[in-house]
Amino acid sequence: MKFKLLAMVIIAGSLSSVVHAEYYKVNVKRVDQNLYKTTTGGLYIKTRYCYEYTYGDDAVLKYEDYSYDNKLIFDSGTTCEVEKVFK
Repeated sequence: MKFKLLAMVIIAGSLSSVVHAEYYKVNVKRVDQNLYKTTTGGLYIKTRYCYEYTYGDDAVLKYEDYSYDNKLIFDSGTTCEVEKVFK
């Protein structure tokens, strides 16, 4: 009985440590093919196969370190895969 309770506590504790992606509201403009720059903060966002032309539009950046599910979501509804974010 004690073993089952201990196992349940360990499992519950490990589930609460799951990492969640962060969402950031950004204003971006296209600098080059698959490269966007935030208008404030000077961050660059490198995308993959992204054809959204923007010149200072709002977007949402869904980002988590070492994740393969990072996205840049534009107001138009277009979603682009993010390879990396850098300064």
